[in-house]
Amino acid sequence: MLDVFVCLLLLVLGLKVKNWFTGFNAYDRKLLNYLFFWHLIIGAAYCYNVSDGTGDAYTYWFAPQNQGWRVVMNYINRGSASGYVYLVNYFPAHILNLSFFTGSMLYMVLGYVGFVFLYKIIKVNVPRFLYLRKVKILWIPIFPYFLFLPNLHYWTCGIGKDTLLFFAIVIFMYALSHIRKRFLYIIVAVLISIFIRPHILLYLLLAFGTAAVLDGRLKIYKKVILCLLFLGGSYYIFPYVAKFARIEDLQSESISDYSNQHITKLSKARTSSSLDVSSYPYPVKVFTFLFRPLFFDLPGALAMLASMENLLYLLFFVKVLFSSPLAAYRLASVPVKSMVVFFILGSITFPLILGNLGIMLRQKTPFMLLFLIFGFFVLVRAQLKKKPLKRRIPQPASTV
Repeated sequence: MLDVFVCLLLLVLGLKVKNWFTGFNAYDRKLLNYLFFWHLIIGAAYCYNVSDGTGDAYTYWFAPQNQGWRVVMNYINRGSASGYVYLVNYFPAHILNLSFFTGSMLYMVLGYVGFVFLYKIIKVNVPRFLYLRKVKILWIPIFPYFLFLPNLHYWTCGIGKDTLLFFAIVIFMYALSHIRKRFLYIIVAVLISIFIRPHILLYLLLAFGTAAVLDGRLKIYKKVILCLLFLGGSYYIFPYVAKFARIEDLQSESISDYSNQHITKLSKARTSSSLDVSSYPYPVKVFTFLFRPLFFDLPGALAMLASMENLLYLLFFVKVLFSSPLAAYRLASVPVKSMVVFFILGSITFPLILGNLGIMLRQKTPFMLLFLIFGFFVLVRAQLKKKPLKRRIPQPASTV
């Protein structure tokens, strides 16, 4: 009975959460409703796919439910990030004894809330974004249909680290438009990321610090202060990253050893999605991380679907490259500039340690989502150039 009540409550919450944001018109609310139901459909498929006990989500829910506080503290004391996921799940799984499906619903709605924040980021930082409906790739308008790509939802709706990290990343980027007013969002994002994947927090700090310093609208003394703050913050965060990754220092030999070890582990043919990248040149590794699997990699319907999405990403990426991205970057807001730096950091480092296609698809999702927003900014600017407006394009500003 409690499961039914919680599921109904979550459905109402999911449908109403967009009303907590100001500035959404009838079109925005209608689109967000479609996104909500699509996210639920993908989430239900994910739940069904892992309910046989083969996925991490199954363990993340049933370990704290069946073993209680003991397993939570055991994993936390061992320094495992999984312990903090068990901690998040302890109350709903063990205390309330909710079912796996209800737990999945909790994460589905959390992932959808992340998409609402993402949509708000687009609305605030990409002026006249509806012009993107005229931009097509393979006859598909990039807006809003790129927001419905299945893998973007599949890896942001399941029980586990990926949904929590996605939520942390988007609220961090959302807060950058008005830091003092939204500082609590930054605190929440920091707490989630530092315990689950501390290197993501390092990327977020470096991304914002770099973007703020490169922003021409910021005064020199503020740039200096920001540099010192974020260099100091990165210095104190790095020990957590090093402990997480088992890297003792920044020496290239240490990083190389770590990369080789993880590529060996992740490229073992224990799943149908394995791909050995250890012998690939570095540029090919980067390409593999961003745009594979493609049609020649893997058989099967799911692989074909992932290949189609990656083909769209590849064509989108090429289209952005040929639409004056550097000029657009100079005009972008600090949050959008931060997204570009975050994408670059992930693109140049993650290929060093990932060799399994399934893990690549999962871990690249937040990077690709943020690059989509920058790409939207670049392409809407190019579209507006084709059809000049009488008045000046407004600068992105917060409306919340």
